[in-house]
Amino acid sequence: MKNLILALAITSLGVTMSSSLVAEQITLPIGEQTRQSELLLPARGMHKNTVLEDFGDPQEMTSAVGEPPISQWRYDGYVVYFEGNWVIQAVVKHPTQDDER
Repeated sequence: MKNLILALAITSLGVTMSSSLVAEQITLPIGEQTRQSELLLPARGMHKNTVLEDFGDPQEMTSAVGEPPISQWRYDGYVVYFEGNWVIQAVVKHPTQDDER
């Protein structure tokens, strides 16, 4: 009986230790590994005037749509979204296949 309990204890310890060694592997395409970290993006809460001073004129500006009013400024490589006059998000554009060649 003692041998059975000892065998069960050793088996359960082995299973517990081996399950903690299993990890999920996540792969990212090469173009996405460092692209965002290389770009300095406007931070949430920045005012439109500060974005203009720090990042310059955007390539394209869209008019505000909806309620609350949401607008976009498109720069080379990223888009800045505003609610009214304040940044709510800056998003890196995915490269096109032509950009990756």
